[in-house]
Amino acid sequence: MSGDNAEHDPEAHGSAPAVTFGPLKRALREHRYPVTAAELIEQYGAATLETPTGTARLDGLLEGSEERQFRDPSEVREAVLDALGHADASPEASADEWTELPR
Repeated sequence: MSGDNAEHDPEAHGSAPAVTFGPLKRALREHRYPVTAAELIEQYGAATLETPTGTARLDGLLEGSEERQFRDPSEVREAVLDALGHADASPEASADEWTELPR
């Protein structure tokens, strides 16, 4: 991993700690929506995220919510933060970052 800010979430301005999605972030932004959690688990379940306390796999974080449907990548991000026990204090501030690919 590099110091590329595109792979780090700027949670410092909110109450949630930094979670690094790495290559999964871009994959989620490029994925076709709507999508169910089960479909994301099937395709990206083995992907790991770096959290302040270690690493976590996407399949473990979305486990038990396979029926849930996401309309955009920011909803997936919110579900991951919820699963980690962190409420996103600034969902609107980061929505564009999660739904628009860099030009």
